[in-house]
Amino acid sequence: MGDETHNTGGAAAADGERAARREAEALAARLARLQAVTAALSGARTPDEVAEAALSVGLSALGGASGAFLVEGAAGNEFAVLRVAGIAEEPLQSALGARPTPAGAAWQSASPLFIERAGDAEAGFPAFGAAMGPFGWAALMALPLSAEGRVLGMLLVGFAESRPFPGEERVLAAAVAGLCGQALDRARLFVAERVARAEAVAAQRRLSFLDALSGVLTETLDAGPMAERVVELAVPALGDWAALFTSGGELEPSLAAAAGQRSLGERARALLEADPAGRLRAASRGAPPAVLEAEPSAGRPLCAALVPLKSRGELFGVLVVASGDRAQRYGPHDLALLSDVARRTALALEHARLYEAAHQAAQAREDFMQVASHELRGPVTSFRLAVQLLAREVARGDTARLSDRVRGLLRQADRLSRLSGALLDVTRITAGRLALVKRELDLSALARQVVENHAEEAEAAGTAVTVEAEAGVTCQADPERIEQVLDNLLSNAVKYGRGAPVTIRVAGEVGHAVLAVTDRGIGISPEHQARIFGRFERAVPPRNYGGLGLGLWIVRSLVEAHGGVISVVSAPGRGSTFTVKLPRDGE
Repeated sequence: MGDETHNTGGAAAADGERAARREAEALAARLARLQAVTAALSGARTPDEVAEAALSVGLSALGGASGAFLVEGAAGNEFAVLRVAGIAEEPLQSALGARPTPAGAAWQSASPLFIERAGDAEAGFPAFGAAMGPFGWAALMALPLSAEGRVLGMLLVGFAESRPFPGEERVLAAAVAGLCGQALDRARLFVAERVARAEAVAAQRRLSFLDALSGVLTETLDAGPMAERVVELAVPALGDWAALFTSGGELEPSLAAAAGQRSLGERARALLEADPAGRLRAASRGAPPAVLEAEPSAGRPLCAALVPLKSRGELFGVLVVASGDRAQRYGPHDLALLSDVARRTALALEHARLYEAAHQAAQAREDFMQVASHELRGPVTSFRLAVQLLAREVARGDTARLSDRVRGLLRQADRLSRLSGALLDVTRITAGRLALVKRELDLSALARQVVENHAEEAEAAGTAVTVEAEAGVTCQADPERIEQVLDNLLSNAVKYGRGAPVTIRVAGEVGHAVLAVTDRGIGISPEHQARIFGRFERAVPPRNYGGLGLGLWIVRSLVEAHGGVISVVSAPGRGSTFTVKLPRDGE
């Protein structure tokens, strides 16, 4: 009896010892798995690295077959799948969108959720439970990853067979989840700090670049060198290649300046030319900034950003920067910087253009004053001389030559009147104070009257003037101003006609009356034909032919004030034809 009791007690003690040993070994194994998880997570610096460690070492520590690492999704999505192991990402993301889900329940409660059988999942989460089979999950752990009382992510651990989750496994799962949550929190802080540091460095670089740009834009008021300096500064600060296109036309901007790698520039130009959406042309018309990307060819990627140059509503062209760096992709921050660069550059180009216009205007005024002084000096001198001679003839009592002297005085007075009238018209037209007194005007009769008035001038030049006029060509116009138009055109024809015949034609068209003055003189080269209607513009040097350079500008202004148009057809050495079309109803 005693021996039996002793044997039974010894067996029980042995069983207890073995159970304690197994429990100790299991605890040691769990601690070893936790240490492995801790070691793996300690080296993780980013959320991606945390997810990788959790799905490799952590999944193995919990005995799972496959799993997924979830983080908070963007607006409208509860979760975003950061990384998966053993399953496909897209089907899982779709299954997570069909709420409710175990992940959602665990996230809201901030407590682990254990599903021991697929049937339990289908009962509580029908849509998600139906998807567990295709994932190969017969049991599931949904472990919230928390730090500082806030859920930051979710670890899903799937098992191939149904199984219970005893207390020690649940404790291990909670411990693994806690380690992953802390690691994820550290990674988020690390990434935030690195991003902040990178943004601070980038902001400093942007400020330095913009400061250097300001210096470049104030160095010169010459648009050409300015464009060259801008693109030189943009490389490599903004890309490997940069170009500034100025708007040479509505459809095809012309390249003004470029800098950077030649081979990259050739590829960038090819990309812009091949752009099917025409975004370079769109940018030249003021479209928002755009990004073009070329498909990598033989390992040679290319990304280009296009930003319009716009200031006060005026378009000056397009700034293009391109990069061959595989990691360089122009994003919102880059486009914002480029837009600032483009705005500053456009403003500087506008100032350069205004300066050039002011310089040209000042030069034109100086030239005009010189010509005006010369033109006025002649008739004033002649007038004074004629007066002196007239006084001498009167003193001598020689009346035979008085009429010649008086006619000479009248000619010089008429010349002075025309010069002062031209100057006065410039003031009126520029100030918008040109008044028209319209009535029905017989253009044929007016043309004959003007020819008669210029008979002496034409005879002196040896020029025969003929009028070919249809009868009854009338329009509503200011007779004095249209006479001034014909006076100017006929005077020019006689002056530049070299004594060859001049013809004035008057004809009627549907809705228009047409005046055409044709000479057979020196003609006008094509490059001068557009600008001769400008103020102070001349197609010939003033030393060869006198004049203020105002006549055709006044003619154009008067014609346009009547709602008409004037044009010229000419060729060097073959004469010119100036054609005026006036609306017959006067509108």
